[in-house]
Amino acid sequence: MKGPNPIWSDPMTTELPLLDTSRINELAELFGDSEIVLELFDEFLQECPERMAAMRQALADGESQLMDSAAHAIKGSSANLGACVVQEMARMVEELARNNQLENADTFVSRLETEIHRLQEHLQAHGLE
Repeated sequence: MKGPNPIWSDPMTTELPLLDTSRINELAELFGDSEIVLELFDEFLQECPERMAAMRQALADGESQLMDSAAHAIKGSSANLGACVVQEMARMVEELARNNQLENADTFVSRLETEIHRLQEHLQAHGLE
């Protein structure tokens, strides 16, 4: 396997890295090809709009369990892929939903959406179509 691919470096300085390079390398080694890892990210990003829509609808309807479920799905998938910032934002939304604290959840849902778009833009800039 070649050295680290620039796709996995953090394009912005944040407390959490955009991507966990060690997790990305583990996945690339497991599958034997970093292109397969890109395909996994592509599948994840294709599922996000539906999950975000479900989260927004659950928020509008005051359905904390549905919001929790959608946030949990994004959190789990992003954790598996090493998408640290998305994982953390999804965890925060999930926690708000589990505590039925929906009054401030819109801000966190918007931030999660922003971080998903930032991840997508970073991956597209580095070869994900």
